[in-house]
Amino acid sequence: MRVPGIWSARQTKYGDYTQLPVDASHINEKVGQDHHRKKWNISPVTLYLTALLVAGVVGGIVYRLREEPYNPLDNYQYACHFHRSHAPLFHSGFVQESSVDPYQSRAVISTLYSDSYALAVAVLGHSIQRAKVKARPVLLYLEGRVSPQALCIVAAAGWQPIPVPFIAPPHNGTGIHQRFGDQYTKLNIWGLEEIGIERAVYLDADTLVRRNFDELFEIGQFDFAAVPDVYENGFVVAFNAGVMVIRTSTKMLDDMKSKLEDTKFPLHEAEQAFLNVYYGASALRLPYAYNANLAIKVRSRELWKSLEDEMRIVHYTLVKPFVVDFSPKWNYIMTADEMRGVVAQAENKKGGLFREEIRWWGSAFEEAVFDLGDKLAVCYHQ
Repeated sequence: MRVPGIWSARQTKYGDYTQLPVDASHINEKVGQDHHRKKWNISPVTLYLTALLVAGVVGGIVYRLREEPYNPLDNYQYACHFHRSHAPLFHSGFVQESSVDPYQSRAVISTLYSDSYALAVAVLGHSIQRAKVKARPVLLYLEGRVSPQALCIVAAAGWQPIPVPFIAPPHNGTGIHQRFGDQYTKLNIWGLEEIGIERAVYLDADTLVRRNFDELFEIGQFDFAAVPDVYENGFVVAFNAGVMVIRTSTKMLDDMKSKLEDTKFPLHEAEQAFLNVYYGASALRLPYAYNANLAIKVRSRELWKSLEDEMRIVHYTLVKPFVVDFSPKWNYIMTADEMRGVVAQAENKKGGLFREEIRWWGSAFEEAVFDLGDKLAVCYHQ
């Protein structure tokens, strides 16, 4: 081993070996050929250009492998402008009338797992009433997780609170984000057959009803329907579980729960991924107007604009106008003034891209406070 600073001699089994000077002219030519490797004289410019060439080739290959597939919805408005001025919806030719009292056998369902979403659920319930949806508003909640004050607030908005058991995520929650830990409890909707509900339209608490959607209760023989999902980087075939049309079935609920542990699906996507596997190709895909995911606006301003006149339900996925980011008061019910401040802050998120949509929710909130003022006041003073 060479010792730094000592280059003149090495210890060998034959004794000391003194390094020859590099300019020794008396060295045998053959020995010099054996002991001296040829050096490559490559200029820095050549190295730089070679590196650029290699990087360009590799980058091109990677880009081609990761290139997003063509999706016709990216150019929707340009192609369809002549023959269609708005997105398609269900019409009378597609519905099937029911002989059963619609109010008793149909329900709009949402869920509440913490007090922090109580006001949001109340605004959603009030928007359902203003849209004159002919169905029972039923709210599933977890006992012990939701306070009497929160239940008072949602009941003031017309919800019928019903306690349901917690459904734990499979594999002890491995691979699932903490905020999705309660979402499998949503499967209890299928068990509402026991209280006479045959058809249910489920709405996430971060949705807002803008127009009547009674036609969703009359979609024929389909057991399940939902809207294809949308992400900021593209449209997909898999559906979003924020809005679902369900034919209830206690047997199906039992079957789902029996298959949660053994079904293969992306665990980090929680119950939405499971339902996509469970229903697969048998699910009816609904038009985007029934689940106007804010991500649509990011992906295609033209498509979003075409939805506005017929939009039934808007889904606040990317920006929630009623939640304080990283708030230490997660399980906290805000006052009306506190909520107004949160809504004002939300208008500027994502560079103000969703300012108009946030104001839709803010207006719905003010309408709910005005119409339900006395009832809500009781809840805040109990």
